[in-house]
Parts: sequence; structure tokens; C-alpha cells
Amino acid sequence: MAIRELERVMPTKANKSELNAGLSLKANVSDVSRTIAELASSIESKLNFEEVQGLLDDKVSKPDLQYLLSNKISVEELQKVLENKANQHELSLELQSLNGKVEEIYRDVSRRLSGCALQKDFTYL
Repeated sequence: MAIRELERVMPTKANKSELNAGLSLKANVSDVSRTIAELASSIESKLNFEEVQGLLDDKVSKPDLQYLLSNKISVEELQKVLENKANQHELSLELQSLNGKVEEIYRDVSRRLSGCALQKDFTYL
């Protein structure tokens, strides 16, 4: 009876080449050892609970952040301020232009005054 049972089960079993092909896909002891060593190294390099807790304590809470941000100028307001602010180069050019006009008016007034009679000229008359 056992021989018949073996004969019936034998066709469902893998042959030697199928078994070797299947085993070649499996990890061997050195692969498993290397992977465990990498995993252990990775775990050792991770932060411990106290380090994570310290980092979390240094972070600002969401309500605090929202409060701090609500007191800051918005991007749109900043853009408006920057658009209305005079460009330093433009301001410098405008000042140079005004300075030139003032010098021109000064020269004109000086020229006109040089042609006018002075008080001492009237005393001689």
C-alpha cells in the first residue's frame, strides 16, 4: 500500500533540476547574515527616543506658528510696498537732475545780479 501511495504522489513532486532552480532563488546563509548586519547597523544609526524628543521640543507648535505668521506682512502687502518704494538709482538720477537745475538757476541769478547797480553806485550819483 505504501508503494502505491508513493507512486501516486511522485508525479506531483519536483524533480532535482526544479528543486535546484527553486533553491537558487532563495537566499543563502551569507545573504541573510549580510542583510541582518545591514539592518542592525541601520537600527544603531537611528535616533533614540531621547534624541527625537529633544528635536520635537525644539520645534514650534502649529498654533504658535500660526500666531507668529499672522503678525507678519503678507506677500501682497510686501509687493505693494516694494512697488511704491523709489528705486535708489532712480532717486539718485532725480537728485542729480534737481541739482543741475539749482546750479543753472544760481548762475542765471548771479548773471542778472552782476548787471544790476549796487548801493555804492547810487551814492556816487
